[in-house]
Amino acid sequence: MDIGLRHLRCFLALAEEQHFTWAADRLGISQPTLSRHIQRLEGALGRALVDRSTRHPTLTAEGHRLRADLQVLLPQMESALRPAEPQSSLRLGYAWGFPLRRGRQAQATLEERDLVLVQTVRRDDRTAGLREGAVDAALLWGAVHDPRLVTTEVLREPRIAAVSRASTLAVRERVTWRELGRRCIVVNTVSGTLTPQDWPADATPEIGAKASNIEEYLHAVAGRRGVGVLPVSVAAQHPDPDILYLPLSGAPPAVLTYAYPRTNPHPHAAAFGRALQDPRPGRTARPTASPLPAADRRRAENRARPRT
Repeated sequence: MDIGLRHLRCFLALAEEQHFTWAADRLGISQPTLSRHIQRLEGALGRALVDRSTRHPTLTAEGHRLRADLQVLLPQMESALRPAEPQSSLRLGYAWGFPLRRGRQAQATLEERDLVLVQTVRRDDRTAGLREGAVDAALLWGAVHDPRLVTTEVLREPRIAAVSRASTLAVRERVTWRELGRRCIVVNTVSGTLTPQDWPADATPEIGAKASNIEEYLHAVAGRRGVGVLPVSVAAQHPDPDILYLPLSGAPPAVLTYAYPRTNPHPHAAAFGRALQDPRPGRTARPTASPLPAADRRRAENRARPRT
């Protein structure tokens, strides 16, 4: 049976995306190449895995069974076949917002105490490369529910609204969660954590634009395609002359989760998790800097002063 890991990766990507074009884009290959790999796999197994009679491909019963098996076995196979790397290196993935203070503090702790080099790797992916074995551990915004991963909540922080400076909201000092429910929002469909269902049923926003990374997300906000919502630390890292960050009340907090594989984890993955939760001795945590530019802060302060 001349079947390799690439055929299995292609099938699993198609099973998750349920769209040949999207799956091919995710894998970085052409759609005809993806189709040939799927046909090769079906030919080797002697049974159909995908029903192509509908607009979007759906899995057959055999396809569902194979997908369930591969979701467990493929990461283990890739981990077992991955070339051994020096234990002095820990690849730390993140998707669209690295927690600078907490992450760099833990990085310094591991490098100074255990002499382990921490390499940060940005991957615009739901698990920041963990699922494909591209990283050894990851910092992910949002709760993670996957029995194959060891997960730990690292911190919770407030969210802030991102609006275009040309928006009618730009004259406001702050906005509320329910007010955003009457607006269109920008949604990160790849690694984002918010959807319209996170708002109350009687104040559910519409999706004005979809993005796959932080750059596309901010461009959509600046172009008045919708309002954005970010953790305050992420907003602080992405100032934009066309975007105004407004305090947001009533929003659920943003949750940062640390995750690493339960099977064959990196020898220092657990130690890095402990470093994330235990600030280095002698260092005092600083409050997150306001992502509001100085001019905007002065404007908000002037509005807040009582008039005589």
